[in-house]
Amino acid sequence: MKRGWKKLVLGLFAAWAAVAAAAAEVVVVSHEPGYYTSLARHLERWLHGQSIPTAFATPKEMAASLQSAKLAFLVGFNEPSAAELDVLAAYRKRGGKLVVFYSASPRLAALMDVKPLGYATARYPGQWSSMKFSVRNPPGVPAAILQTSTVLQRAVPLPGKGQVMATWCDRTGQSSGDAAWIATAGGWWMTHVLLADGDENLKAQLVAAFVGAVAPKLWNFGAFVTQAEAEHQRLRAYALRQVPRKGEIHAVWDHTGCGLYPGNWAKTMKVLQEARVTDLFVNVAGAGFAHYPSDVLPRSRIFEQEGDQLKACLAAAKGRGIRVHAWILCFNATRATPDRLKKFEQAGWRLKTADGKLTEYLDPSNAAVRKYILNAVDEIQADYKVDGIHLDFVRWYERSVRPPNAAQVISGFVAAARQHVRRPAWLTAAVLGKYPACIASVGQDWDSWLNSNLVDFVVPMDYTEDFAKFESFLQQHAQVKAHARKTIVGIGVTANESRLGPQQVIDQIKLARTYNFPGVALFDLDTTLEKQILPYLKLGLW
Repeated sequence: MKRGWKKLVLGLFAAWAAVAAAAAEVVVVSHEPGYYTSLARHLERWLHGQSIPTAFATPKEMAASLQSAKLAFLVGFNEPSAAELDVLAAYRKRGGKLVVFYSASPRLAALMDVKPLGYATARYPGQWSSMKFSVRNPPGVPAAILQTSTVLQRAVPLPGKGQVMATWCDRTGQSSGDAAWIATAGGWWMTHVLLADGDENLKAQLVAAFVGAVAPKLWNFGAFVTQAEAEHQRLRAYALRQVPRKGEIHAVWDHTGCGLYPGNWAKTMKVLQEARVTDLFVNVAGAGFAHYPSDVLPRSRIFEQEGDQLKACLAAAKGRGIRVHAWILCFNATRATPDRLKKFEQAGWRLKTADGKLTEYLDPSNAAVRKYILNAVDEIQADYKVDGIHLDFVRWYERSVRPPNAAQVISGFVAAARQHVRRPAWLTAAVLGKYPACIASVGQDWDSWLNSNLVDFVVPMDYTEDFAKFESFLQQHAQVKAHARKTIVGIGVTANESRLGPQQVIDQIKLARTYNFPGVALFDLDTTLEKQILPYLKLGLW
């Protein structure tokens, strides 16, 4: 009886969801699972953040979802099928508008009065670093949006059928001449995709402006401006009521390893110093790359094109009171080139899943792999005066085959790293926050590392938007006071698992203080952190 009731409820919910999707005026359609779905979910999140009801659909659901839609965002429609194009053509005939991202389809382009010019890769670093809008219509279109793209599906509007709204500019602000956005009678066409790499508030404003153009009752720029200013004043007043805590660690992770302004570490460090950041975990190395002239790890394209990132970072940090920690991706080779991955495979270093599929993770139980990473640790310390070594992905891949002593293997590596990292330099490790579940899931028994004094600090990645869940993580970390003193709480500001606003970040930091942790680390150093979070933290809390 219970099973039948559950089945009925699930069936009713599915039917309701289908009806709601079919009735939505704004639809986001992802062409395939994985990467494009993650990008599409960001669009959905930005639209919901503007209080715009939005449905999410797959290509199979597209025909039904478009029945009542006035605007549809198409993500990943690089080569749509003939049947999908027929659905879109019928939708356009009914007067529906489209926002198309990164497509090479001639038929879809013709449907949108656009001419494809072909795939292109950036000729030099930072060639496409921002979008400058010369056309500020519909109301709400920003003047410029920062985003670094490395590939485009170049396009132009058909003569007399549309106009270039925005062009790509390089780091100096000079136009590259390549269209970023095209406006036509059919809607809007972008030559790349909107990435969640910063300026997210402006990206949300842009997509909302498109909605406002076709469905004014769903979004109004004037009302948006009034509401945004009121929210800013509320947050500012809240931030000003906060008080700093002396001696607290204010750390930030820099996942790119290039700072906020690639090629200008001094500008990045100035921002961090003014925000009272004390520690920077800069991702300059991993099993598959090095952003410096390494003789151990493969030198990255970033190093080849932009120079030694670790040297530049350390030089810019000098005298600013910011400790620099070299962040190393230990057993993760996802940034390796295909040739390097092939070499790892030939050496027998790559982990496999239970069904025999190769992964892009290396085998922690392989002595040669462990020596490889430890040699990189030695090289960094010999060549650079870093304040610490920050270990990440010091764990097994979740779905990999592993030995019965998987946790002991990882702990043994950390113990070896402790012998290689000379104090006063810190040895820190980013760890999964769900302890002790992470012992079974990835062999990461980080509580035992603290017991054995193997690391100076662990940095659990407590990434969640759920305040109660966040507190449950903190309660576990604080069970042993001696351990709490060595725990820097990781907060996911712009992580895959969580996207936090200024008040959420402030409240999570304040909660961490109640458990007497030495400080926090914020993920990740991007323009969202720079423009939307740090300005509020430095008003009082930091």
